[in-house]
Amino acid sequence: MSLSKRKIFIFRGVVLLLIAATLLAAEVLAGRLYERITPASGRSGVAALLGETAATGYFVQHPYLFYAYRPGYSAFGFTQFNANGYRGREIPRAKDPEVLRILAVGGSTTVSFPYIPNPEDAWPAQVERMLAERTGARVEVINAGLHAATSAEHLAHYVFRDRYFKPDIVVLHVGGNDGLGLHFPDYNPEYTNFIRGWRTTPLAPRPWERALLRSNLVRVAYAYWLRAVSLEAAIGREVITRIPPGEALKNVESTAPEGFRRNLDLLIRTIAADGAVPVLFPFVHAPLERLRADRTYGAYADSMLLCFQKDRQVVDELARAYHLDLVDLPEGAIAPGLFKDFCHVELAGERIKAQQVTESLIPVVRRWQQQAARRAVDAGR
Repeated sequence: MSLSKRKIFIFRGVVLLLIAATLLAAEVLAGRLYERITPASGRSGVAALLGETAATGYFVQHPYLFYAYRPGYSAFGFTQFNANGYRGREIPRAKDPEVLRILAVGGSTTVSFPYIPNPEDAWPAQVERMLAERTGARVEVINAGLHAATSAEHLAHYVFRDRYFKPDIVVLHVGGNDGLGLHFPDYNPEYTNFIRGWRTTPLAPRPWERALLRSNLVRVAYAYWLRAVSLEAAIGREVITRIPPGEALKNVESTAPEGFRRNLDLLIRTIAADGAVPVLFPFVHAPLERLRADRTYGAYADSMLLCFQKDRQVVDELARAYHLDLVDLPEGAIAPGLFKDFCHVELAGERIKAQQVTESLIPVVRRWQQQAARRAVDAGR
């Protein structure tokens, strides 16, 4: 090899080494600065391609429960959901036999998020304090409310999760979200006429992409490429405003709430079979004049009132059939001005609900205390 060719060969080698060293340095730097130099939306897209959980606000998707709350989610200066996805403080799965454990099941009017910022102000937490003060019992109330949940989600959550906390009493605050399903045509008791699963942007990696994304530089590039892609998931539930008010009313008039009846019936029987006491708390909605004044649903006031009445009839019938205690909030107990919309209430309204639930549960708690005392006597023999 001539001298000139050798110099060219050495020069090319040095250049290649410099390029390799530069790429290696850039790779290391990209890894260290990845979180600082890339848009958060793009990082979510990269995480989805890598098979990691994509952000969906305060909900997480679940293979059996449909959806649940994100554990540890914080907002308004409070940790809203504990490690098990229930609203409020941490409660151990193992139950102290000397503690009365109550499970509060319902929709957004039970979880009261985001309408009541502090979890300790939601009516289930208030009931815990009121019952302890009134009865002297050690009480734990688990707020298992779930935004937008129908009796189908309540049934799934109870079967797969709630029952393992071994509640002594289960308060079922139900009858609102199921009723809304009556507004839609082609009613199906399985609710396929208005619930569609999740609405989200799917990101599925091609066979080679996950290997490629092992590189920090590639991840940076992808994060910028995917920055405009939103992975925020929404629960795929139709809203009644897509149905003309007159048509919605006819749908409600001609439809029986069979799905609600059979879901609630099975839920009651399952709770009782687990040794817990089911207590029914019918859905609380604003009076008709407040319904009519609602900016979003005012045109649907008549159909909404009718669907709530149909679901209330189911609750009353099942309460009689199974001889269940019923939390019966007197009509007008919550003034129209205390409603934020057609069903969610201000803090003062939340307290009124808590007081009524407490009054209704005191006889149930007294029976539990008597049974606990008899068990203690029997154990001492």
